[in-house]
Amino acid sequence: MSIKQFPGGIVTKNPTAPTTAAAKGIWTLDQAMNFVKQGLWPRSPGAPTIGTATAGIGSATVTYTAPADLGTGTVTFTATSSPGGLTGTGASPITVSGLTGATPYTFTVTASTPGGTGPASAASNSVTPLAVGDAYGGGFFAGQISTAGNSIADYNLVIGPVASAQGSKQYKNANTATVGATSVIDGPQNTADIVADGNATVYPAAHFCNNLVIGGFTDWYLPAKNEVEITYYNLKPNTTSNNTGSGINANAVPARASNYTAGTPAQTSAADFKDTGTQPLNGFFWSSTGNSGVGTAVLQYFNTGAQYTGQPKTGVYNVRAIRRVAV
Repeated sequence: MSIKQFPGGIVTKNPTAPTTAAAKGIWTLDQAMNFVKQGLWPRSPGAPTIGTATAGIGSATVTYTAPADLGTGTVTFTATSSPGGLTGTGASPITVSGLTGATPYTFTVTASTPGGTGPASAASNSVTPLAVGDAYGGGFFAGQISTAGNSIADYNLVIGPVASAQGSKQYKNANTATVGATSVIDGPQNTADIVADGNATVYPAAHFCNNLVIGGFTDWYLPAKNEVEITYYNLKPNTTSNNTGSGINANAVPARASNYTAGTPAQTSAADFKDTGTQPLNGFFWSSTGNSGVGTAVLQYFNTGAQYTGQPKTGVYNVRAIRRVAV
């Protein structure tokens, strides 16, 4: 009787299962076909097409297009950083975490099946992840916001230097209503509304921020409630326990659906913004978010993170201007 040949080896009644790297072993034809059906003996995929890498906070997202040839079996896509060899897996875009701030990275993407890993894509564009507290955009990087509230960052926040972007001001010189300026996320629009409603004598805080020119940038503004909260979360100056009645923020990246715990957030790792540094945010700070039809606005306490949502506007508290940079 002649012996039938099969690409995986000689057909026999005593097969050896194929490895993940190649179709090795000796099987019956039926078993070989079953291996194919089960995805145990697929061919490896082709190379994905690289898309765009986008820097985040100690991370980057990498987009790609799947190859036309997906091989057979379940496909896993992996993005790998250079330098460092750090990886992330999943559908496009893939997030690669654990990156070092101020270090340029490129990324490749591969597709894998149980039959093996296909060739890598071309390298992505180079991106440099940001670390909170890094010098950036006329000030310092303070975090990211998602104006849509979907955890996808669309702006980086830049907090101005204490020497030129901070002062002690009233929100308004009377505890009366302001036209507009009620958004919890749109600080630029709030500031524009306040400036349009009255001059610098009436609205000292917003005009102070709006009139700044720092690092050649003129788009500084008084941050909205959820923007100033992000600066607290990322730049908490001390080791004091947090107020556990504040902290929910749909516009944070990622969004936070729960209030702070006593220890989260912890004191910032950015040395300049610690209470012993040169740029700390200590005490009470105005946001630009007013309450509709009344003479109160939202105040953020940077010692504990507490937010006071009904503070009379005539109070004199700290102001720290910020600006946005589109991601």
